[in-house]
Amino acid sequence: MSMKHVIIPVFVPHKGCPNDCIFCNQKKISGQISDMTTDRINEIIEEHLKTIDEGAFAEIAFYGGSFTAIEKGLQQGFLKEAYKYVTAGRVSEIRLSTRPDFIDEEILGMLGQYGVRTIELGVQSLDDDVLKASCRGHDASCVYRSCDLIKKMGFRLGIQTMTGLPGDTRERCIDTAKKVISLSPELVRIYPVLVIKGTGLEKLMK
Repeated sequence: MSMKHVIIPVFVPHKGCPNDCIFCNQKKISGQISDMTTDRINEIIEEHLKTIDEGAFAEIAFYGGSFTAIEKGLQQGFLKEAYKYVTAGRVSEIRLSTRPDFIDEEILGMLGQYGVRTIELGVQSLDDDVLKASCRGHDASCVYRSCDLIKKMGFRLGIQTMTGLPGDTRERCIDTAKKVISLSPELVRIYPVLVIKGTGLEKLMK
């Protein structure tokens, strides 16, 4: 029987993100208004651990914002709080999601020291026109560089994409999928675009 895999999600909505992508309002999406604190991280992890069977493969996951764009001291504070559960043997690993343009060797070196093993990149598309229309603030070449570095430094690579962004077409979507496959990520998440209140996309749709 395979070991049960459980993710303990810790949402840091829009924390650190340097720009407003046309589709994004993380506080609306996550339902979380207040900022994350180390005390709250403890509470969330402890609440989840009460429901997890002993021996399960549990990961603490920082989602909902561009984690590596957060001020460095705050990143370290969050990671230290999570890492103590790894060193105590109560949690197996840490994962997080972030932007491709906030990945470099220094950042990855720090993440590795705190038990991070999986990095999910919010790629959204590998078409430069779609990225520009979505106000992502980086191009596809940035994604390739970040993916290569993540794998080179021994992390598991996850890629998140979105279908139906401004300027996207069936052909562009399929092309992005093929390019994602060529990057050989360990996991892929595919999200449909939803129009969220308070986003640039909502204004565009009116």
